[in-house]
Amino acid sequence: MDPVVLFFLLGVIAGVLRSELRLPVQVYELLSILLLLAIGMKGGIELARQPFLELVPQMVAVVAMGFVLPLLSYPVLLSIGRLPRADAASIAAHYGSVSVGTFAVVVAYLGSREIDFEAYMPLFVVLLEIPAILVGIVLAKGLASGAKLRDSAHEVLLGKSIVLLVGGLLIGWIAGEEGLAKLAPLFFDPFQGLLALFLLEMGLVTASQIGTL
Repeated sequence: MDPVVLFFLLGVIAGVLRSELRLPVQVYELLSILLLLAIGMKGGIELARQPFLELVPQMVAVVAMGFVLPLLSYPVLLSIGRLPRADAASIAAHYGSVSVGTFAVVVAYLGSREIDFEAYMPLFVVLLEIPAILVGIVLAKGLASGAKLRDSAHEVLLGKSIVLLVGGLLIGWIAGEEGLAKLAPLFFDPFQGLLALFLLEMGLVTASQIGTL
C-alpha cells in the first residue's frame, strides 16, 4: 500500500482512538498553500508545452460539464432525495465540481505509480470548479439582486483554492521548468511528504465526522 495512504489511515485510527494528535491550523494552512501552488505550477509548466488552441475544445467541454452536472443533479435531489433546497443545491454543486484535496491525492498516487497523465489537468479543475459553484449558489439563493450575485461570484473566483491554482498555473506557464528549478526544493521535491502530512490531518478530520455518517 502507498505510504501516503497509510498516513491517512494513521489519522483515522488516531482520531477514532481519541488521540491528542493534532496538526496546528497554521501548519495545515501552509500545507494546503504549498500543495495547491505545486500542483498549479506543474500544470503551468506542461501547459506552456501544449498548443493552446488544441485545448480549447476540451476546455469548453469541461466548462459545459460544470454547468450541466449540477443542473441535472438538482431536480433529482429535490424530487427523489426530498432534500431541502439549500442542501440539494449544495450537493448538486459538489457533483459538478472537484475536491482539490482528492485531486492532489490522485495526482500523487499516479506519480508514485509512474502512470502518465496530462499535467495540465489543474486547468480543468479550475474550469470545472467555478461554473459548478456559481450554479449551486444560484440554485440555493435564486436569481437574487445583482449585488448579491456579484458578491457570490467574487467569493468563488477569489477563493483560496482557485487563486492558488490559477496563480500556480500562470507562474508555471510564464517561468517554465528552468525558471522554477530553484523552487523545486520547496515545492516539488518534498511533494509526497507534504501530501502525507495533509492526509494525516484529513484522516483526523474524517474520524471526527464518522459519528455523523
